[in-house]
Amino acid sequence: MRITHQLPNVFTAVRLVATVPLVRRIRSGRTGVGTAVGVAAWAATDWVDGQLARRMHWESVLGSALDPLADRAGIAAIAWSLARAGQLPRSVPITVLIVDITTALLTSKAAYRGQLRVSSVGKVRSAILFVALVAAAGPGKRGRLGRMPRALADLGAALHMLAGVRYIRAARRGDTRER
Repeated sequence: MRITHQLPNVFTAVRLVATVPLVRRIRSGRTGVGTAVGVAAWAATDWVDGQLARRMHWESVLGSALDPLADRAGIAAIAWSLARAGQLPRSVPITVLIVDITTALLTSKAAYRGQLRVSSVGKVRSAILFVALVAAAGPGKRGRLGRMPRALADLGAALHMLAGVRYIRAARRGDTRER
């Protein structure tokens, strides 16, 4: 396998590692344009690694395990940091963590065997949560726009619950079709 075939995994690893400085920045109270750009770049690597892997046929076992780990860990850590900074409701990272732990426990065998596929609900959920995190990490929010990050995060958390339930059902049924 050529080294270029590992590019999707490199993007995923960068996303996982980049979570740490972003969390530190948020926890030190440095939200604003720079942090929002950092979170947006972090989120964009999820799209980049997926596009590279699928379009270039560079999928790998490592990538299929590492990508969801980077997504789940990053979303939970950044959402928790933003909640601690008062930018998001604490219910969002709590919901994400509970759903992720429950889903991991109840679907691990099917996931290990490669029998679970990303659902359309899961993709939409991730996109909404990514936008919510970027908006919450941005400059001060006033008026109606100030409610947008919280509303998006609440919607993302609700879709996260729905996606978790659907993954659990699919794993129990042995249903591996993409939805």
